[in-house]
Amino acid sequence: MVEVAIAVGIFAVAMTGVLALLPALAGQSAETADQMVALRLTGSAKIELERLAAADFAALAAAVPVMTAPLHDGLALVAVRDGVRLHSIAYLPPPEAERIPAGDRYFLVEAWRFDHPPLAYDAASPWLALAVRVSWPYAIRGGAAVAPPEARRHVMFTIALNR
Repeated sequence: MVEVAIAVGIFAVAMTGVLALLPALAGQSAETADQMVALRLTGSAKIELERLAAADFAALAAAVPVMTAPLHDGLALVAVRDGVRLHSIAYLPPPEAERIPAGDRYFLVEAWRFDHPPLAYDAASPWLALAVRVSWPYAIRGGAAVAPPEARRHVMFTIALNR
């Protein structure tokens, strides 16, 4: 009988420890999933920027701000949480019916031009190098309120667009 009581006690302590870890593990799992989507957005962002460049390469280059420190107000794109839809917010946005509603904008993708050679934009150059930052969550869940930049996670990468 004593052995059974000890075994039940050990089992109860072990289960309490496992159950205490579940919320942290669930949060870490969601964060990892968001980071994986953010990393996949590199290809989608390049495709969208190429679409914008196809209309007028020089105009897109002029619309992308030059990098400053700290980074703020880049050419903005938004994406949904699963990353399957992405579009520009202000520069040549898609038709109104195809835009992502404000409450569904989870990722903010911003682009900047480099300001120093060899990556600085030259109008005679056949390419445009961009620094891109993906940050999330952009909107507070279910609402149109924008999360402050310091409350977001982010990843950065570089892409090049060709004429």
